Amino acid sequence: MKLLITIVAALSVMTSIALLSSCSSRTAAAAPGPNGGDVVPIQNAKAEVVTNADTGEVMVHTWDQNLKSQQPIDAQPMTLGSGENTVELEPHPLASDPPGKCSRFYGQADWIHGGSIKTGWLRCCGGQGTRQDFAWASCWSGGRTHGGMWSEMGEHRRGMGRMGEPMGPGGGGHR
Repeated sequence: MKLLITIVAALSVMTSIALLSSCSSRTAAAAPGPNGGDVVPIQNAKAEVVTNADTGEVMVHTWDQNLKSQQPIDAQPMTLGSGENTVELEPHPLASDPPGKCSRFYGQADWIHGGSIKTGWLRCCGGQGTRQDFAWASCWSGGRTHGGMWSEMGEHRRGMGRMGEPMGPGGGGHR
């Protein structure tokens, strides 16, 4: 009888340990960034992806590791994608960014319209960086909440050019 109790107790302990370790290994959804977007690690910074489902616009802001201060990186295009769809995000430096550096990237693509994308990936540094996969979750609401950021892009926005000509990066979208 003692042997049976010992075996049952040992099995209970092993089951408890297995359950606890499986719970702790799950990745919780990352907290949204300062603009409400999805946070993706890049270089020695963090990128915040914010999207506008109505227009197909994408903006990426780069932040320090604590998401407190903007962190300019090399002013080279980034590539954002989901599956086989991609869009190049061009650097659009803020006035405070040092020469050759940038903390804001922008692009547009038709495949982003509608807000139905669930997973994506980001590659920085002119295509030289590591592809970072992320759950495309918060960036839709961040784009709605911070709607004023889109007007900052002015003439770079599609449809804002003369005679309705597409303007800016990703003007026709990439497929």
